[in-house]
Amino acid sequence: MFCFLFLTASGIAGLSGYYPTVTLAILAYVADTSKPQSRALKLGILEAITFICGTIVQFISGMWIKSHGYESVYLVILTAHLLNLLYIVIFLPESLPSELTTQNTPICSYDGIKPIFTVYLQKRVGRWVLLSLLVCAVLVYLTSFILQTLLVLYGKKAPLCWEESLIGYFSGTLLLSKAVGAVVGIALCSRLGISNFGATQLGTIFLIGSLVMIGFSRSTLEMFLGTILSFFSGVSQPCIRAEMSKLVNKEEQGALFAILASLESLCNFSSQLIFIPLYTWTVTKLKGEYVGGITFFINASLLLIPVVLIGIIQCHKPQSKRKEFSPLLDNENPVS
Repeated sequence: MFCFLFLTASGIAGLSGYYPTVTLAILAYVADTSKPQSRALKLGILEAITFICGTIVQFISGMWIKSHGYESVYLVILTAHLLNLLYIVIFLPESLPSELTTQNTPICSYDGIKPIFTVYLQKRVGRWVLLSLLVCAVLVYLTSFILQTLLVLYGKKAPLCWEESLIGYFSGTLLLSKAVGAVVGIALCSRLGISNFGATQLGTIFLIGSLVMIGFSRSTLEMFLGTILSFFSGVSQPCIRAEMSKLVNKEEQGALFAILASLESLCNFSSQLIFIPLYTWTVTKLKGEYVGGITFFINASLLLIPVVLIGIIQCHKPQSKRKEFSPLLDNENPVS
């Protein structure tokens, strides 16, 4: 009975879009209402908020469930969602012009779905840059999820032999490091005159270092030192999103981020489908001191592709004469 209820709830959540739909809507709204020069920083702040919330959850969820049970957790989540909904309905201004919001376009129609794909396929100046950045985003998503996917298995295995509480503390520390680093890194790169492309390369290199460090770690201290190397790894994703949003028109922002949010969810699923069996095979079939880190090393190697692609883009990207679109809300910036 309870299994059926869980499956029904999961089905309803999936059919309604679940968290990727909320994510794409927020990203598109921020892209609509922010200036191009500040877009990366504001997307970075959103990324940091996600990491900080993850940090809080990792630190307190176990103690909360132990003291108050699972039911209270879901009540808190439900209350937070209801408050969000009330704020959106009552206070949040519409970011699209009135002529676009009054168009009577069916939700479930080919005309409604078509822009999601044509935003990447239609001929435009720098289309190859947009597609290259999409590849970079997918690889960064895929390799970022490896820590979440394998953390429990890797932490419980010898020589670490972590308890559940220590795994939670490590996850929280990792997310907090990425949260602070995302905002600090983007602001620092902006002050130093480093472009979003350069910041993306920097963040990707830090993520590579973190994966390699964790793969070689044989003690708790070395694992936590790996969270220091991940400090600027949260810079890559908001910078990629900001550069992609500059290449499309203002009415295409939602379609752009729809694909990104869907790919993020798909990468989360794929990382578990691919890397858990790979990790299991390496630790059961291979022998050696660092066989448990092979999966981390493979992901670190995959991240060399975005580093190279970004370098190619910087050297050969076309100089578009199209002016950047200003925010759709001229007199208000609800995300500042």
